[in-house]
Amino acid sequence: MKKLRKNDKGFTLVELIVVLVILALLAAILVPALLGYIDKAKKEKNYQAAQEVHTAVQALATESYGKGNTTPTMKLADIKDLAGIDDLAEVIVKWKNTDDNVKTKFQVDEMSVKFTSDSSNVYYTYKKSGTGNKYSWQSETESSVKGDTIPASK
Repeated sequence: MKKLRKNDKGFTLVELIVVLVILALLAAILVPALLGYIDKAKKEKNYQAAQEVHTAVQALATESYGKGNTTPTMKLADIKDLAGIDDLAEVIVKWKNTDDNVKTKFQVDEMSVKFTSDSSNVYYTYKKSGTGNKYSWQSETESSVKGDTIPASK
């Protein structure tokens, strides 16, 4: 019997189970950490896209004012083209009328942006934070901005 045992090659069942348990533990530790990074990256991408939308809305408002309009006129397609963002679902803007000493009379006071690619239907909202002229982006499930919804077309 000892002769047969010497020629056996391979792993025992216990060794294979130990290896599988170690791999399962590593997967249990790594998968949640990696998913957290993926979610954080998606959220950051949407914040960056929302900032691009903000810049596009302000540029279109300035152009509208330059043409002599008394209210900002733009449509969602214009914002998509200027910002270079195709998955824009909705933009809500609260305008701040300023005095005539500035180059545009229409400035974005607060704004909410929603994307079609975001399955959680989150609004990325640009709001004043604290005192002074500090603004920040935050995500919320419903838009808290009470303003004009930019129409899809005019």
